[in-house]
Amino acid sequence: MSVPALRDPVPNTPGAPQKTITELLAQWADLTNAAITATGDTEGWFRGPLLNQKPWDPSVEEVGLAPCGTVGSKEAIQVAADVTHEAFESDPHPIADKLTAYWESQGFTVVRTVDWADGKGWMDIAIRADRPDGVQYGLTATTRIVAIDVSTECSTDPSIQLWAREKSLRREDIPTPSSPTSPSAHATEGDGASSSDEDGEWFGF
Repeated sequence: MSVPALRDPVPNTPGAPQKTITELLAQWADLTNAAITATGDTEGWFRGPLLNQKPWDPSVEEVGLAPCGTVGSKEAIQVAADVTHEAFESDPHPIADKLTAYWESQGFTVVRTVDWADGKGWMDIAIRADRPDGVQYGLTATTRIVAIDVSTECSTDPSIQLWAREKSLRREDIPTPSSPTSPSAHATEGDGASSSDEDGEWFGF
């Protein structure tokens, strides 16, 4: 099975074109699909926690918007989400080695931050892969699960915040003027700058 090459990285610097939310979502889907393909098994992947059993589907766009520093004087945002799969085998080293080789071939700097075994059969590996344009992968591979975190480039394009607001306004759990709520409901929400929904999405404003 051939593994697709990722798009050439473009350093995100002041004055450089900033990706729109549409472009970031496309990049996120491409990056995730590339990592899945690199594992050698494209079936049985889920978006978010494995226990939720939600099949991987990039069109659902269940992602987080994470602050990632600044580009020039503006705060930048990146799209981030993860996919999970049951462990391919009890030893996570083969899948960790396979993805390490793939990411290094694509220009990522790969660091293995955890490689642990309890001597009783449990093993746990964590890897981080970084690309010069800000794209990041994270791998957690254990005796029971394979989880891949994907983060796109950073961008300051205003379409990101517009998309986030639109998504949050469509959330069913946000009270509308015609839906009275008790004072205690407002008190528990707080005045933070981000909100989350039951699927784990969160949007920064």
